[in-house]
Amino acid sequence: MRRRGSHRGVRPAGLTRTVTPHWLRHFFASAGLSKGVPVTDMAEWLGHRDPRITHETYAHVMPDAPERLRTLMNSVFTRATELALPLEFDTLAPAA
Repeated sequence: MRRRGSHRGVRPAGLTRTVTPHWLRHFFASAGLSKGVPVTDMAEWLGHRDPRITHETYAHVMPDAPERLRTLMNSVFTRATELALPLEFDTLAPAA
Protein backbone atom coordinates (compact mmCIF):
# COMPACT_ATOMS: atom_id res chain seq x y z
CA MET A 1 0.00 0.00 0.00
CA ARG A 2 1.35 3.43 -0.84
CA ARG A 3 1.90 5.76 2.06
CA ARG A 4 0.51 8.89 0.43
CA GLY A 5 -3.08 7.72 0.37
CA SER A 6 -3.13 7.21 -3.38
CA HIS A 7 -3.96 3.51 -3.21
CA ARG A 8 -6.80 2.81 -5.61
CA GLY A 9 -9.32 2.33 -2.78
CA VAL A 10 -8.33 5.31 -0.64
CA ARG A 11 -9.25 8.23 -2.86
CA PRO A 12 -12.56 6.78 -4.10
CA ALA A 13 -13.49 6.26 -0.44
CA GLY A 14 -13.00 9.97 0.15
CA LEU A 15 -10.09 9.57 2.55
CA THR A 16 -7.74 12.53 2.43
CA ARG A 17 -5.29 11.43 5.10
CA THR A 18 -2.21 9.27 4.72
CA VAL A 19 -3.26 5.65 4.99
CA THR A 20 -0.65 3.14 6.06
CA PRO A 21 -1.00 -0.52 7.00
CA HIS A 22 -0.42 0.48 10.65
CA TRP A 23 -3.17 3.12 10.46
CA LEU A 24 -5.58 0.56 8.96
CA ARG A 25 -4.73 -1.90 11.76
CA HIS A 26 -5.36 0.73 14.42
CA PHE A 27 -8.59 1.84 12.73
CA PHE A 28 -9.81 -1.78 12.52
CA ALA A 29 -9.13 -2.40 16.21
CA SER A 30 -10.54 0.94 17.37
CA ALA A 31 -13.72 0.60 15.32
CA GLY A 32 -14.39 -2.97 16.41
CA LEU A 33 -13.72 -2.40 20.09
CA SER A 34 -15.75 0.81 20.19
CA LYS A 35 -18.74 -1.16 18.89
CA GLY A 36 -18.45 -3.98 21.40
CA VAL A 37 -16.21 -6.61 19.79
CA PRO A 38 -14.69 -8.55 22.70
CA VAL A 39 -11.11 -7.63 23.58
CA THR A 40 -10.15 -11.31 23.55
CA ASP A 41 -11.33 -11.70 19.95
CA MET A 42 -9.58 -8.53 18.84
CA ALA A 43 -6.36 -9.60 20.61
CA GLU A 44 -6.39 -12.88 18.70
CA TRP A 45 -7.01 -11.16 15.34
CA LEU A 46 -4.24 -8.63 16.02
CA GLY A 47 -1.83 -11.38 17.04
CA HIS A 48 -1.37 -10.17 20.61
CA ARG A 49 -0.20 -12.96 22.93
CA ASP A 50 -2.06 -11.44 25.86
CA PRO A 51 -5.44 -9.63 25.67
CA ARG A 52 -4.12 -7.19 28.29
CA ILE A 53 -1.88 -5.71 25.60
CA THR A 54 -4.94 -5.00 23.48
CA HIS A 55 -6.88 -3.60 26.41
CA GLU A 56 -4.04 -1.32 27.51
CA THR A 57 -3.56 -0.04 23.95
CA TYR A 58 -7.22 0.53 23.10
CA ALA A 59 -8.99 1.16 26.43
CA HIS A 60 -9.57 4.77 25.39
CA VAL A 61 -12.00 3.66 22.66
CA MET A 62 -14.12 1.69 25.13
CA PRO A 63 -15.02 4.24 27.83
CA ASP A 64 -18.69 3.33 27.73
CA ALA A 65 -18.12 -0.42 28.18
CA PRO A 66 -19.27 -0.47 31.85
CA GLU A 67 -22.46 1.39 30.93
CA ARG A 68 -23.12 -0.95 27.98
CA LEU A 69 -22.75 -3.93 30.29
CA ARG A 70 -24.99 -2.36 32.94
CA THR A 71 -27.64 -1.66 30.29
CA LEU A 72 -27.42 -5.23 28.98
CA MET A 73 -27.75 -6.74 32.47
CA ASN A 74 -30.74 -4.54 33.29
CA SER A 75 -32.33 -5.60 30.02
CA VAL A 76 -31.71 -9.30 30.69
CA PHE A 77 -32.93 -9.22 34.30
CA THR A 78 -36.11 -7.35 33.36
CA ARG A 79 -36.60 -9.87 30.54
CA ALA A 80 -36.58 -7.13 27.89
CA THR A 81 -33.76 -9.04 26.19
CA GLU A 82 -33.31 -12.77 25.89
CA LEU A 83 -29.75 -13.92 26.39
CA ALA A 84 -28.64 -17.09 24.59
CA LEU A 85 -25.44 -18.45 26.10
CA PRO A 86 -23.25 -21.09 24.46
CA LEU A 87 -22.82 -23.02 27.71
CA GLU A 88 -25.11 -24.66 30.18
CA PHE A 89 -24.03 -23.06 33.42
CA ASP A 90 -25.67 -25.84 35.43
CA THR A 91 -23.02 -28.26 34.18
CA LEU A 92 -20.22 -26.07 35.50
CA ALA A 93 -21.31 -26.26 39.13
CA PRO A 94 -21.13 -29.52 41.06
CA ALA A 95 -24.49 -31.00 42.00
CA ALA A 96 -25.50 -30.39 45.60
